[in-house]
Amino acid sequence: MVRTIEKIIECDWRSIESAPSTAGHNVFVTGITRHDDKIVQMLDVELLLSKIYPQYESTNIPMLTDIERERLKALSILLVDDSSIARKQLSDALDGINISYQICKNGLDALELMRSEAANGRPIDLLVSDIEMPGLDGYELAFETQNDNSLNHAYCILHTSLSSEICLDRAHQVGAHEALEKFNAGDLVQAMLRGAKELEKKKPEVIE
Repeated sequence: MVRTIEKIIECDWRSIESAPSTAGHNVFVTGITRHDDKIVQMLDVELLLSKIYPQYESTNIPMLTDIERERLKALSILLVDDSSIARKQLSDALDGINISYQICKNGLDALELMRSEAANGRPIDLLVSDIEMPGLDGYELAFETQNDNSLNHAYCILHTSLSSEICLDRAHQVGAHEALEKFNAGDLVQAMLRGAKELEKKKPEVIE
């Protein structure tokens, strides 16, 4: 239990660095920043909760029809989250329904991968990203994606562990198609299916 708060500081996500790889895989720190010549650690809330409440890690994997599964299999999907437990939840949700995907630990890596895939003729169709991330947060990633003609084909779904209407409203303002609160696998997959349908509408009709 937290009994006292010593200090509250204001910083943006660009001033927060990803936790160093030397910290290990099961570390409770997801990012670091500096304040008054001191290193400030940002805790991985999802990982902490999964240790305190094991049921928190559980995801209810939805059942899909064959048509729904094939609709998602046809798409290039990118998952982005700086939290190790959140990445596992996202991965488990798609692994459980046999859907392939790529995954990134932060927004900067995701943007670089999206540009590389687009340049190679394999643009990302579905982008599922956390909002709170170091370096380049989900808002900025969605904004960059929607303002790049080579990337804005992607259907963007943002999600957040902060239960705030302000967060969700801002997600729409920066160009995200949907915004969800973490983490319900059924809600996520249904959002992805809505994205798949929207992408199908944009496909040019084949005239025989």
